Amino acid sequence: MLLETLIIILVSLAVGISGQLAYMIIVDHEVVRASKGKVKELQAFLKTIKREDPKFMETYNQIMAENSKVMKQTMKPTFITFVPFLIVFLIMSSFFSFAPIAVGTPIHVVLSGSVNGTLLATNNCLTLDNSTNVSIISNGTQQTFVSSVNSVPCSLALTESNSSHYNVSLVGLVGSSQSKAYQLGGLKMNFQPNALELFSLPFSIPLIGNQLNWFWVYLIISFLSSITLNRVLIHYGKVA
Repeated sequence: MLLETLIIILVSLAVGISGQLAYMIIVDHEVVRASKGKVKELQAFLKTIKREDPKFMETYNQIMAENSKVMKQTMKPTFITFVPFLIVFLIMSSFFSFAPIAVGTPIHVVLSGSVNGTLLATNNCLTLDNSTNVSIISNGTQQTFVSSVNSVPCSLALTESNSSHYNVSLVGLVGSSQSKAYQLGGLKMNFQPNALELFSLPFSIPLIGNQLNWFWVYLIISFLSSITLNRVLIHYGKVA
């Protein structure tokens, strides 16, 4: 957990800082400063004339033209950084959305398929709703259990009412941060890891709650680092 948190924080800082550096390097800040200055002058002049004045629309159009120049400049970094930032976002979503399945940590498992029999965990290595021996009667509907891997390696055995017998080894389950599916005859087991929660807040935030996952940590840190660097660059006259 600590390693994942550290990686997310560092990547978030890198995204926020690199976005501002791209803005500093790519944008023509002299053009932006000149246009913003021109807009202020035109807006001040616009306040001195009435809408009926022929110069009103002319001045208004000049303001729009200068704002368009500013927008074209400020959008340049977005066109360059959008794809790399999107790739970073998708990679983080893939790796940090769920916590790795660990021994002794409750997770959910969805059982589906047409089955009539008994599922048994060898050596009590896995429990389903606190039981290592579960009778399953299903005509294809899904059943969800709270599961916990108690030890590894772990194997399951399914004995159906017609004496058919199946075995499966849960290889790769512990340590996985993705859903893992296993098949025992007509029974499919889909183990679903828990969402990765990085921080617990002493208060609740509307729409977020008091648990911060990777997305909120990434969003908050990248935004704050970007804003902070932007204010520093403005203070030293590096950006408009």
